[in-house]
Amino acid sequence: MIDHEELKFDKISEYNKCRCCKSQDLKLFKMKSNNLIRFASIEEHKESKIGKDENLEPRPECCIYRVPKELRRVNEEAYTPKVISIGPLHYDNQEFAYMEEQKIRCKREFSRRITPEIWEELATFIQENEQRIRNCYEEITSSDLLKQLEFVTMILYDSVFILEHFLRFSERNSLRFKPRLEGYIALDLLMLENQLPYFVLQELFKIAFPETSASLLFISCAFFDINMPIDSSLNVLVPGDEVEIKHFTDLKRRVLMMTYIRRPLQSTSNPDIPCALKLQESGVKFKKVKRGGLLNIKYEKNKLRNIIPFLWLKSHKLHIPKVKIYDETESLLRNLMALEQCHYPEETYICDYINLMDSLINSEEDVNLFADAGIISSHVGDNVKVAKMFNNICLHISLDDNCYRDIFKELKKHYDNPWNHVVASLKRVYFNNLWRGTATFAAVLLLILTFIQTVCSILQVV
Repeated sequence: MIDHEELKFDKISEYNKCRCCKSQDLKLFKMKSNNLIRFASIEEHKESKIGKDENLEPRPECCIYRVPKELRRVNEEAYTPKVISIGPLHYDNQEFAYMEEQKIRCKREFSRRITPEIWEELATFIQENEQRIRNCYEEITSSDLLKQLEFVTMILYDSVFILEHFLRFSERNSLRFKPRLEGYIALDLLMLENQLPYFVLQELFKIAFPETSASLLFISCAFFDINMPIDSSLNVLVPGDEVEIKHFTDLKRRVLMMTYIRRPLQSTSNPDIPCALKLQESGVKFKKVKRGGLLNIKYEKNKLRNIIPFLWLKSHKLHIPKVKIYDETESLLRNLMALEQCHYPEETYICDYINLMDSLINSEEDVNLFADAGIISSHVGDNVKVAKMFNNICLHISLDDNCYRDIFKELKKHYDNPWNHVVASLKRVYFNNLWRGTATFAAVLLLILTFIQTVCSILQVV
């Protein structure tokens, strides 16, 4: 038999043993707890490099951005300045050492236009607006990235370089640099990462030349070869455009938008459409727009083709403005598209235009078709390069809305109609020129008359 007292003792011993283990575990937990990393330590470690008063929300003034990595990887050279750094995003790059010396040269030349007192006013304005200027950049804040003296110095010398360079250009007395640099300077000044806030240049210009009748906007448009009407008294683009210009990249985009007839954005996805060559085979003609901005694309349907005889011979037309392609065109378009992706995600009009052109152009033959129609004027020597440019330029571009969706829809509807292919084929074979069309018409008329004569003869016999 089992001794109940022994059993009771065994249970008590086991219980006491468990209590002892629990006590040891508790002591071990307390020892470990003394070495635990506190939340305050984690917070301090993570956020020590960020000022306590730093606002991590996007700042309303922010308008100058780093190009997103996925865009930069496609064509890094298109977004990287080649000869000169403007602003903090490419500051202190030794590749631009020569142009840093030229900034000092421009400062000395600019000193001939203003007094020492004006210099003090220019420096004071930048210092008083330092935080506002910093807020315009996506990555630079009031942290130690650039100390106050270094930041103010950079903004002042960059601004003076631009002003002196523009003034010399308007006076037809341009500064001389190393060969081939002049064209690169203009392109670098339009890159998204290489900008100064426009209000800085504008206010410095007013301080330096308070009595001048010229405007910085007029001089800027002249330098960038922008032919747009300008109200010098208001220093704005006209007609009726008084929205604040953010910087030169924004200026270029807004100029392209000036003559654009606003089309409603539509959030639904675009249908896939065939290339220009196939659309032409289905009866779509491509016409150059003689007047209007780059974005004014219009689809014209022949609404009476099924009512009036022989009007079926007339094609539907897609009117597209002329675009000139140079070596720097891709870089310019990419920076405009990057600006829209970062700052105007709900107004991606340039991206929409490029997306439509990319859909229409698949190969060199499509470019040749547009060139014959006067829509594309290539100055890069090879239409294959033009086709590749349009095929790659939309990679990683987000298009939630599109202002040309109605055109996509109409082109798709036209191409999917088999009757349009039949009519287009007849036109190519029998009506491709006046003489063949006349001969075809005469042959058909002769055939009809012969048929009528035959019927009449049969009726007389009967």
